[in-house]
Amino acid sequence: KPVVAAVDYANVGGSNRQTVLALGGTETDPLQTTVLRFRGPAAQKTFVTSHGQQMLDSNTWAGYELDRSIFALTNQNTAPPLTTDQELIWKLKRLDEDTVVANFRIAGYLNAQSDMLFFEARNRAVSIQDYMMEFKRTKE
Repeated sequence: KPVVAAVDYANVGGSNRQTVLALGGTETDPLQTTVLRFRGPAAQKTFVTSHGQQMLDSNTWAGYELDRSIFALTNQNTAPPLTTDQELIWKLKRLDEDTVVANFRIAGYLNAQSDMLFFEARNRAVSIQDYMMEFKRTKE
């Protein structure tokens, strides 16, 4: 059953459509903030708060992205929004001209706005999910 009603980019600060176009981008380039509207009375806004990348050697690339998501009810309910922080970490290695292997980690962190155990966690991940993938070039 579909639960998503719409996903849109949000114009915020330095990541807005006008700035992207002024820097030579296009109308379809992604922005750093998205708004996800669910079919029920809820929405989630996700911000990219930091990102980086590095070539580890001629065939290996690593990158990360830190995200903050705010999930809120959009009806008359007075429940406070839920805020989560997560880090997405990628490592891609080219094995040959047709094969890339990837390690992908999602690290979840507590947030001071929404969890009283934030200070006990001492900025360490409280959940980790690891994935390994293999990508093959397809024949056209």
